[in-house]
Amino acid sequence: MIARNLLIFILAFGCCQGSALARVYPSVEVTETYLNLRTGPGRGYPTTQIVEQGERLEIIQRRAGWIKVKTEWGLEAWVQQQEMANTLDPSGESKHIRTVGEGEFAHRSWELGVKIGTFEQARTLGAYLAYFLTENLSLEGTLGEAYGVTVDFRFYNLSITHQPWPQWRYSPYFTMGGGQKETSFSETELQTSDRTDQTLHAGLGLRVYVTRQLMVRAEYRSTVILTNQDDNDESDEWTLGISAFF
Repeated sequence: MIARNLLIFILAFGCCQGSALARVYPSVEVTETYLNLRTGPGRGYPTTQIVEQGERLEIIQRRAGWIKVKTEWGLEAWVQQQEMANTLDPSGESKHIRTVGEGEFAHRSWELGVKIGTFEQARTLGAYLAYFLTENLSLEGTLGEAYGVTVDFRFYNLSITHQPWPQWRYSPYFTMGGGQKETSFSETELQTSDRTDQTLHAGLGLRVYVTRQLMVRAEYRSTVILTNQDDNDESDEWTLGISAFF
């Protein structure tokens, strides 16, 4: 029942947050005479266009001293961060362009990490990869293994995650999805045949930005295991992980 109630809550919450699907980037005004736009984050990439003083740029991504921007006519390109030292926000005030990490935490596209935890009283070890559809929504795939006294299992999950406040250093999120659990029993168990079950899960967690492009995250999930028996099983999962974003 816990998992089902949590699933309903997250679905309702996600519907209320429909306006967050459109990614909004910070906008700045160019105060230099002109800026060179390059095809990639490095001086080795060719200059394709220039933007002149007074034009506006949207800041999309930061990477090691370079900033990916979008022009008023829709072109996406890279500018050296030092060249954008003097920019203005929409109100006309000087805007500080933050270094790598501070801004990319909110505007990241990918997240890759590992996590450990407990599930069904077994120790778990897993890896995950997330792709951000918007600043608020991401798709995440997880694979891992668990080791118990008399039973081991592998699990594969696909989740959709909603992060209401991606710009916060301590950023909570909600997650829901499903997957597969492959269980292997030891020879001492009465049930010796292995089995594969489908799963549904819902949970909540917290991402904490640490430094540069690293974060840690803690998560709780309530999982429903869809068995062939009359009643489905429910289990709690707690994990702690570290990840890099880019």
